[in-house]
Amino acid sequence: MKHYQLRALVAIADHGGIHAAARALFLSQPAITKAMRELEQEVGLPLLLRKSRGVTLTPAGQTLLTRARMIVRELERAEEDLANLKGNIGGRLAIGVTPLAGLTILPQAFAKFRASSPEIELSFFEYSSDQIYDNLKNGSLDFAVGALAEERISLPTGSTELLSLPTSLAIRKGSRYASSRSLAELQDLEWLHTDLTGRHNLFLGELFASHGLRPPRRITRCSSQSLFYQLAMQNDVVIYWSQLALSAPILQAQFETIHINAKLPDLKLNLMIREDGLLTRAAEYFIQCVQQVAAQHTQQSSIRT
Repeated sequence: MKHYQLRALVAIADHGGIHAAARALFLSQPAITKAMRELEQEVGLPLLLRKSRGVTLTPAGQTLLTRARMIVRELERAEEDLANLKGNIGGRLAIGVTPLAGLTILPQAFAKFRASSPEIELSFFEYSSDQIYDNLKNGSLDFAVGALAEERISLPTGSTELLSLPTSLAIRKGSRYASSRSLAELQDLEWLHTDLTGRHNLFLGELFASHGLRPPRRITRCSSQSLFYQLAMQNDVVIYWSQLALSAPILQAQFETIHINAKLPDLKLNLMIREDGLLTRAAEYFIQCVQQVAAQHTQQSSIRT
């Protein structure tokens, strides 16, 4: 199997067809078709199902695609590192995040990184913790920063905890429910969250049950961040966030913390590195920026307490 063949397979999967793959790779359609024909002959299995409106991958194609993505991206990373050694500045990073990371340490880490690495192409992808694991495993992400599901027993190899963040409930500024002091007073309100896994509902069920209460009847999931903020700012809905995120000036101006008499669990913010993956120099430096910002927040938190 040759690099250009695997690259063609990945491009077809990503762009939905041979025509689009050819455009993305700046090659001719016959060149992509030939590469795929050679690859199918090499593996001895059909990899594409050719249809009137394009192509889809066969089960064999899907199986090969998982490893092809990793191989193609690893070769690109090697080329980037070698180019840097020659004095060429450039490369790209794909970084996975959960909303908590975006609201806390990543903006400052980004500023530090950009100050000395203006030429690196950056892409941030917001995922659930499960999606982050999958995309680290297949090589799509260089690394990730985010909160993990509580039930996960272990972190991916090479991953570390960055911050342990106290949490609070909050509601829009000026709401009459901001003075609530018990879960019972909030039971009949709307509860809003962004979790895609269904774990937030389980968390609320356990939290309310520990106080002898039924869970809220109205729990709304919203994966759109823009809609989430509009709903939270214009309605009496309860949100669950880290205190660090809620202390950000832009959020502090819009939301009030609800000081209830219930212990809420901390959120763990973790740095997640692809298992058995080799980091590029750019990735290593961005991770240093993330770790420095996390250490500053930890130091500031210890001073306050």
